[in-house]
Amino acid sequence: MPQRLIHSARVNVFESARFYYWVLVVLTSYFLLNRFLQKLSFVYLNNRWIELKVGEGILFGLAYVVILISAWFLRKKIPRYVFWCWGGLVLIFLINEFRFAWGNPDYSLIESLTKTQGYYTAKFTMPLLFWGVWSGLKNANHYGFVFVNQCCFFLTINAVFILSGAVFDISLFESYPLSGRWGYSGFLWHLNFHCVSYGVLLIYLLQKDHKDWVSVFLFVAALLMLGQKAGVLYVLLIFMLVIIKNTLLRATILISSLAGIISTPIWIPYIISFDPFIEKVYTNHGVWGLIFSLRNENIYEVFFNPDMKVLFIDWIVGGHSRYPIRVEMMPFDVLAYFGVLGLCSFILLIIKIVPGWKWSVPFLVACFAGGIYEAPLGMMLFFLTLALVKRSYHSYSPALIYN
Repeated sequence: MPQRLIHSARVNVFESARFYYWVLVVLTSYFLLNRFLQKLSFVYLNNRWIELKVGEGILFGLAYVVILISAWFLRKKIPRYVFWCWGGLVLIFLINEFRFAWGNPDYSLIESLTKTQGYYTAKFTMPLLFWGVWSGLKNANHYGFVFVNQCCFFLTINAVFILSGAVFDISLFESYPLSGRWGYSGFLWHLNFHCVSYGVLLIYLLQKDHKDWVSVFLFVAALLMLGQKAGVLYVLLIFMLVIIKNTLLRATILISSLAGIISTPIWIPYIISFDPFIEKVYTNHGVWGLIFSLRNENIYEVFFNPDMKVLFIDWIVGGHSRYPIRVEMMPFDVLAYFGVLGLCSFILLIIKIVPGWKWSVPFLVACFAGGIYEAPLGMMLFFLTLALVKRSYHSYSPALIYN
């Protein structure tokens, strides 16, 4: 009897693409509903219902447990380097937790897992293990196609509301409601997930043989109107690496963009007068603080602040700073939390997974403006979309994705 139950659980739950499809639907639905209710209550009741995030944390925690069990059952099908990267990052986290707990008598594991370093590590490593599990499931391509297209449908509708918010100046659709900062995100609260989802699925739409140009236009408009530099960077990189095929033209765009950034101190004073928020940031933090959204100052605070002593071992395995203290630039955050070892492992995993420059765009954006590595759902969506790219082959095989 126990063996039959275990077999049934393996087939219908832990090794079922259909089950994981519904896991993704539940996680995404609650995530989006949660953020919309928070935004609605903040705009009209002046009270952001952050209590709803408790349910979100429970759902993601349960999903992680299921993924761990599936990874054990599918261990022979998951590429070894996925286990090595995931296991290495978790091991580094445990080492740093021990180091931190040794010198802090008030250390709380529960607090770490729900608020600080454990929470961040779970958020960072969960999509990596999910990628390994998903690549070993039967019929994963079918359910991945359904889920990705449902996301495209929702984001297309949301993009219409983004445009409506910009045209009619609707507070509910602002990215930063009641703050005076420009930007529109439709029903969604401004988060890394929004830039990642629109960026990843824009690449997906442009890769299809029969392109939906209406959705492409709406996705580009949404990225530009989110009020985030990451959105503009997505559009620029997608245009340069996905649409433009000529190498010389790509180089020209890249050089022109770099020249524009370098010459920012010359032309930015003429632009800031159009937005009080931008003008305030420029006045208080200078031109580079404006360009990098204070991330340049975060780098100094995390790595070079005299009050924060960084030991040699901290450069190897990280741990001298803890979440939520971060830079919001992928290489620096991974280096701070997991050291050179963790950063090298993560880079090698990306190199193995990403099939070309066009699909490296989300990670290139993350190097300068944060994003995909801090959005578990966004990274999971990225992995699902990557799998669909291989539909041009006669049959789906995880090996095709990794080569």
